[in-house]
Amino acid sequence: MTSSEVVQVVIYDAPTVGASTSGCGCGCDHHGPHGHDHHESGDPMAKVSMEFQSRALALTLETAFPGRVTVEYINVLQDPQAQGLPQTALLCSLAYPAPLVYINGRGRFAGDLPVERIREEVARILETA
Repeated sequence: MTSSEVVQVVIYDAPTVGASTSGCGCGCDHHGPHGHDHHESGDPMAKVSMEFQSRALALTLETAFPGRVTVEYINVLQDPQAQGLPQTALLCSLAYPAPLVYINGRGRFAGDLPVERIREEVARILETA
């Protein structure tokens, strides 16, 4: 990669696949007697849609690496172009939890949007560019 190239981050999401009977659509299936806990992480972003989290990630990465990173959010259940994607098959098979995070075409994370780890990986890629 040359320094003029841009790192591409793509978040593939299937917000209703694997949803529990509570109907929240998170797909985590960890709804204890005290309601929705998202693995009891205490994460304030847990209730924020993945699309919104992806936008926040895009702003974070643009601030850190102006003009050198793009972030795309794809809801594989709603985007007609996603039907034939291997990521769609993975999410619908429940082999991996949503979201799937790809960086420059390589699957890097599943089940979470680890902003700091994504930022670190983008920094490594750009350093070697």
